[in-house]
Amino acid sequence: MKHKLKIIKVIFGIVLLIGLISFTTIHNASRTVKKLDVTFVQPVDNYFINEESIHEMINRDDKDILKQRLSEVDVKKIESKVSKSPFIDSVQVNKEINGHLRLDIKANKAVARIKTPKNEFYLTEKGGKMPLSKLSSANVILVYGDVKPNEYEDLSQFVQLLKTDELLSNHIIAIQKVGQRSYNLIVNAGNYYIELGTLNNFEQKLHNLKLFYDQYIDYIGTGDYEKLSLKFVNQVVATKRIINGKQE
Repeated sequence: MKHKLKIIKVIFGIVLLIGLISFTTIHNASRTVKKLDVTFVQPVDNYFINEESIHEMINRDDKDILKQRLSEVDVKKIESKVSKSPFIDSVQVNKEINGHLRLDIKANKAVARIKTPKNEFYLTEKGGKMPLSKLSSANVILVYGDVKPNEYEDLSQFVQLLKTDELLSNHIIAIQKVGQRSYNLIVNAGNYYIELGTLNNFEQKLHNLKLFYDQYIDYIGTGDYEKLSLKFVNQVVATKRIINGKQE
C-alpha cells in the first residue's frame, strides 16, 4: 500500500510539473516583449552604435519589437538584421523568461582611420571597412593615401602589431601610402621618416627597426638623416640628408 501511494505521489508530482511548465510556456508565449536588453560582450575603447540605433535597426521594415508577442519574434531574422551593421561583428539573440529580449553583441573595433582621396573611414581589427560615426570617434593611427581594399587585412594586422610595442606605437604617429604598394611611417620627433616599403614581411621589418633603435639610435642619432629604410628585409638603411648637393 505504501509503495502504491509513493508511486501515485511521484506521478502526481510529474503531472503537476508538466502542467506548470506548460502554463509558463503558454503564458510567456502570449506576452509581449517587455524590453530589449543589449549587452556588449567584448569591451572596446569606443562604441559606434547604441541601444537606440539597434532598436531602430530591428524595427526597420517591421512592426515595433516591443509590441510583438514573444512567440512571434523571429530570433534568426533579428540576428540577420543586426549583424548587417558595419559596426557589429556578431550578435546572439535569446528570449528570456521575464519577457525580455536579450542581445549579446560583439562590436567591431577600430584600429586605424583611413583617409583616401575619395573617402574616410575606420579599419577594423579584421580588416573590414567601418564608416565614421556621429556617436563617437576613435583615437587610432591615421593612414592616408590611396589605400586599396586588397590591402585592408594586411594593413590592419600591421597596425595591430605596431600597437603592441610601446616604443614604436608612441613614436610612429601616422602612415602614408605612396606609389602603388609602398608605405612610409611618419614619426613624432626628428626630421626624418621611415620607409617601410610594401607590407610584405612587416613583422621582420618592425623587428629590425626595434633592434636599430635599441642598438644604434643613441650612437648615431637621427639629426643628419633624411630617412630610415626597412624595404630590404634583412637590414635597416639610414640615408643622410642632402644639403647643397652634398650629404651631411
